[in-house]
Amino acid sequence: MKTQFGRWSAPIAAVSMLLLVTAGGGLAGTTDDAKTAGTAGAQGALSRFGSSDAANRNLSQPLTSPTKLMQTVDGSQSFPANITAPASARFLEVFIQPSATGDLQKVIISQDLDTNGSFDSVYTLPQPVSGVCGNGYISCDQGTWTGCRSFRWSAGPDGRIADAPASITDLGGCYCINKSCGSNLVWSNSAIVLQDLGGGIVNAIHNGNSAFTITNVSYDTTTIDYFGRVTGSTTTAADSVGSLATSPTVSTLTGYYSNWAGLTGARDSVAMAQSGDPQSLYYLLANSGAATQANGKMSTCAITRNSTIQTTTRTLNDSGTSQVCTDHLIFIQVHKVSDAEYQFQYLDSGPGGPGAAHNNCGDNPGGNGWHTIRDVALSPPDPNRMEKVMQANLTLSTITGPGCSAGSGSVDGIVNGFDTPVQTSTACPASGAQFPTFTWSYTVQIKADQYVEGVDNQCATLESDADCRLQSETVDGVQTFANFNATGLTPLPGCRTFTGEVDTNTVCRDWWQKKRTYVCGSQTYDFSAIGTRFGTVVTSSTDNGTSLDFQDKRLGAGGWNAANGSIALPGRDPAATCEQACKTRIPKDDTQVTLSGDVTTMRNPATSYDFFYRVCDQNGQCPAGPGEEVVKECQCINEFAEAATIIQTLRTAGKDTICTTGTKKPL
Repeated sequence: MKTQFGRWSAPIAAVSMLLLVTAGGGLAGTTDDAKTAGTAGAQGALSRFGSSDAANRNLSQPLTSPTKLMQTVDGSQSFPANITAPASARFLEVFIQPSATGDLQKVIISQDLDTNGSFDSVYTLPQPVSGVCGNGYISCDQGTWTGCRSFRWSAGPDGRIADAPASITDLGGCYCINKSCGSNLVWSNSAIVLQDLGGGIVNAIHNGNSAFTITNVSYDTTTIDYFGRVTGSTTTAADSVGSLATSPTVSTLTGYYSNWAGLTGARDSVAMAQSGDPQSLYYLLANSGAATQANGKMSTCAITRNSTIQTTTRTLNDSGTSQVCTDHLIFIQVHKVSDAEYQFQYLDSGPGGPGAAHNNCGDNPGGNGWHTIRDVALSPPDPNRMEKVMQANLTLSTITGPGCSAGSGSVDGIVNGFDTPVQTSTACPASGAQFPTFTWSYTVQIKADQYVEGVDNQCATLESDADCRLQSETVDGVQTFANFNATGLTPLPGCRTFTGEVDTNTVCRDWWQKKRTYVCGSQTYDFSAIGTRFGTVVTSSTDNGTSLDFQDKRLGAGGWNAANGSIALPGRDPAATCEQACKTRIPKDDTQVTLSGDVTTMRNPATSYDFFYRVCDQNGQCPAGPGEEVVKECQCINEFAEAATIIQTLRTAGKDTICTTGTKKPL
């Protein structure tokens, strides 16, 4: 098939189509109408955007300057189109310099606090960096993991970054980078290290002033740059661009930084509103062929420690009867041996109280001198359980016997205090030792916060699928796997606090959450069927002037089926065999000199020229510039021989013309 097609520029075609659509008309009319409209649209677009100067004047300047208005293609209407928050010069730069020990021996943070294009704050960390965290860093004795100190990023309202000593429990997503944990960890993962350092610094800046907006990020091996501006003083484009009339205000957008739940709600609200609108961008993307075909090829999952606090209350109690020898009085108390052991005790004494213990009885049991009715031991200590004794009560009742008055007594270690004697109401005034009997009972009530942990492995199915490969993994914010390969970075153990009804418990684990991405199934696409059909159609196509006839092959349930087809062709103008161009020249003043004198005295003729090749316009005219002389009018220019001669001249000019080696060389 020998059909000649004119060369079209994609932007011109796009603008032409836009003109047809915005004109409000369909495709009604003749082919000539469409041709005329397309030609006119292309000429209009070329006249406004067809050169770098025109594109800068009519596109770049209106988008970046509030005083330059954007115009429609035909120039009939103007409107402001300044981008709401264009990127400034770098407002933050982080530079790292690794040492032979793997530590970052130097970290320099440069900031443009007022985003005017120049750095006005430079901060160099006063100590090396041995570990990187999501919100700070760890500094140890270089090359080791000893003598470590933790630091957290912070910033004031002006955004000026600083670091302050912190507890390791205040940091998150930490990992070691020096040689005590591996070799060349920084050089092998410089992008990850830079992004984690920079991300923590930017997060601190946002905490100090959420009006700082990041518009772009770039990095190389040792430096990461953040571009942006302070959005507090920017204006929205909603007043001038109708499609942005519902855009949130700057204050609303910055407010989301401290109200992430509100951002989630706003996102869900917009998605829900657009999910039923076939014309919305969300609907078009969610239901596109690319989105549909991508299902099942890439899967994300997480392995999470599900941690909860379960609070329970249990009671220990017992009762019985006993007899006591006393000269006059009976005291009771709850003795605390330890947090896990308590003793319920009584003491006999004379009229002088506890200071006259065991008077006339001689029954001192040793120890602290108190008689122990019962020894109660709680469960052994458990780091996952926080216990608290809510009640430890001892009661002596129906104390009675010859020579004694009837009475009772009660003491609670929580209310009265442990190891605090409480006198019963019984007295034995008879002379000498008396032996009353009594009924005793105790109650111990314990409340416990039990830390319960389980692992929710949502990746189990993908892990066991031989057709799935692990593409990436982050463990507590640390990138441990990237591009199907291990990074060598390992997160440091992290600690979390859990508060129950009893107390706050700190629990440390090697990891808390793993986020993974798997690629499942073969990523090799089979285009053999398309190739078979394409090859049949292309090789059999015949241009008959008014129609394009072809043979076809279609793959069905029973195999390949032969088919024929024909496409009606519109009338076509003759196509040029080449792009019409002209050649121009303009005199050039050459002031170069050599040891032999001015170059103009050595050249014959003395005048030299700069030559230009220009594409002719639609009317076949040569668009020569000021002062240019047309050497060749618009035609199919073939200057290959001249170009080859010039290139050969330049090549041979550098050759050794006197054969200093004594060996003749080919040109």
